[in-house]
Amino acid sequence: MSEAGLSTFRVRVGKRYTLTIPKEVREKLGVEEGDELELHVVDDGIILRKPRSLVDFIDSVKPLGSIQSLLKEREEEASLEKQLGSH
Repeated sequence: MSEAGLSTFRVRVGKRYTLTIPKEVREKLGVEEGDELELHVVDDGIILRKPRSLVDFIDSVKPLGSIQSLLKEREEEASLEKQLGSH
């Protein structure tokens, strides 16, 4: 498999079916001991992912900042409605 952004690593299944994540991968993804990872089973493979926080997800939506703009607009509308409702 040679796709853009795809790196392939070989790991060995250890005792009690443990896997060791290569140092390069841990450092690149910021995986630390005790972190939870998502495991996805697809066809004949496994995908391990570090879950993204909501903030990271929002920051990744294209065009960049579109969700922040929407949330800001909704906040402003709610504030305006609150002000109008209190008069």
